[in-house]
Amino acid sequence: MAGGRISRTIIGCANYIDSTDDFLQEIIVPANPARLGLTPQNATDWHTWRINNDKLIVLRKSKVTKSPDLNSQVKVSKKGFIKFAQPLLDIIAASPNATTTDANIFNVVLVRKTPTHSDTPIKDTCTATLQMLGGGKMSVKCRTATGGKRPKLAAGADGVETSYVIGDKNTKVPDPDLGTTQKSFSKASFIMSLGAVNSGAILYIYVRWINTKNDKVASGWSLLQIIPIV
Repeated sequence: MAGGRISRTIIGCANYIDSTDDFLQEIIVPANPARLGLTPQNATDWHTWRINNDKLIVLRKSKVTKSPDLNSQVKVSKKGFIKFAQPLLDIIAASPNATTTDANIFNVVLVRKTPTHSDTPIKDTCTATLQMLGGGKMSVKCRTATGGKRPKLAAGADGVETSYVIGDKNTKVPDPDLGTTQKSFSKASFIMSLGAVNSGAILYIYVRWINTKNDKVASGWSLLQIIPIV
């Protein structure tokens, strides 16, 4: 694309220089060069190229002054401007302020950075295998539906969040987002300490995948699991 931004014909390049310089020289706030990431000196140099090239074009059109040597000067001017402009066009194309109008005027394709994160929730359900170890400690091994038997974090997750209530057989089914204890773990396999004093009580627990850098991508909660604490 870089090579096709500016016409390689003498008249085409001259028209490009004139139209883009007109745009850069517009008296508005904010000034177009500054808005697009160019310096005042960049704009001045662009305008200087326009003045010098226009003079050569006028001489080239005259039957009196037209000559092979002048034609060579015009070609050198064209090549010089293209070499000068390309790095500035890269800046314009990458400017976060650049609009479709800017792209059309400078004949560039705008470079839009890919978002560094996605807000799409993790689709994989977190499935946990629970095993009481005694003394109020419990082994938790989490996996995805397609991840096999080995504990493994889902794609896009960097941890697991638990939501639980310690109660008895009369405890009402808890809402995972309301009135529960929530703890996070950075691995798919971990040990939860529920307290030896809770031996004989009943654990009501949900799990889900989370990303600690973006809470919007957390998966939905798993089905409730109920297990006696030993």
